[in-house]
Amino acid sequence: MRVLMLIDKRKKVAHRKGLLVYRSQCAFTLVELIAVMVILSIIGTIGVGFVVRATESYQSTQTRALLVNTARQAVERMTRQLRGALPFSVRITNNDQCLQFMPIAAGGSYFNTVPDLQNLTPPTTTIPASPVSIDFGTARFVAIGAMSADEIYGSSPASLRGYLGYSSGSLQLASNQAWRRNSINKRFYLLDNAQAFCLVANELRFYGDINPQSANVNLAGSFDILARNVTAANPFVLVNGSANRNTQVTLSLTFASGSESINYTQGVFIRNVP
Repeated sequence: MRVLMLIDKRKKVAHRKGLLVYRSQCAFTLVELIAVMVILSIIGTIGVGFVVRATESYQSTQTRALLVNTARQAVERMTRQLRGALPFSVRITNNDQCLQFMPIAAGGSYFNTVPDLQNLTPPTTTIPASPVSIDFGTARFVAIGAMSADEIYGSSPASLRGYLGYSSGSLQLASNQAWRRNSINKRFYLLDNAQAFCLVANELRFYGDINPQSANVNLAGSFDILARNVTAANPFVLVNGSANRNTQVTLSLTFASGSESINYTQGVFIRNVP
């Protein structure tokens, strides 16, 4: 009986020892756990870094695409409007902040000659001319033979006069006018109020309905914002035209958003048809 109990006891001990050995073989040591944690941390860091870089790259691409779109729309609008301006009405004002011009509403040909400083004919309020229809905006002024901005702007412009309408085969002027000179091709232009593009406080603005008698653009007046976060050392460069040369304007602007920025330079030729 004692022998059987001893054998049974030894079996239980052996069984316990085997269980203990089995359990010790299935567990992880502290060093192994630390190694696994370090490896997982490295993998996680690499993965997060990859995701962050991919996200930043995507955001940068989106920002640059938005900047390009904004710059293109703003510059294309400026180019389109400048090409419809009277070439000799383009000037830079407000300490190089603004590019001012007078848009052409219509044009045509007049008959004979108009009174000017050469023929010394008395001033008149009518100009016999071909019928004219207004293509753009409102016709407020008549311009003939202009060769510089000084003849268009100011209180007594030599090549500009108020326009009342077309009647009885003639252009009707607001007052008597003796012009500085006749047009080479006997052409007249009907103009709307002056307009301007200005760079103010990092905003690219458009000002309309400006009185041509004003020396500068009233920056406190109403305006449309074409773009924000715009900078430039010399935003507008003007090369005046002549009787046989077009007027040239160069737009040089930097558009920015956050850490991204693009430089945009555009040349605009304003065709001169004297």
